[in-house]
Amino acid sequence: MNHEDATSILQQAIALLQRAELLLEELNAKLDCLESFQVLPEWVDKHDAAKIVCKHWKTLDRWRVDPNSTLLEGLHWQHDGGEVVYHVELLKDWYRHRGNPSAHQRTIDSFIASLPSNQPRRSKRKAS
Repeated sequence: MNHEDATSILQQAIALLQRAELLLEELNAKLDCLESFQVLPEWVDKHDAAKIVCKHWKTLDRWRVDPNSTLLEGLHWQHDGGEVVYHVELLKDWYRHRGNPSAHQRTIDSFIASLPSNQPRRSKRKAS
């Protein structure tokens, strides 16, 4: 192997390492985005809700106000002051099961049953 071949191989290796470093930075940025997305609060604004269903927020608004919509006020969305907010988990499930309303209804039933207001009261023990 001559000096020119070794130099060429070294330059190619450096170029590959630089490309790998850029790809790793991109991957880390995407992972950071995913991690931050998973820690969303229970209720989100229309912009974050639109990201959940991968649509524009205006599309989400149209779905919400459609008279035949299965997005229910007080369950999937509600007014929070001057803006509409969406329930993250129910919105995800609604979008996932748009073609299977009975599957989504099971999620709704389970969600409602899990609310603190629907839990049986604990009986207080009398002190002896």
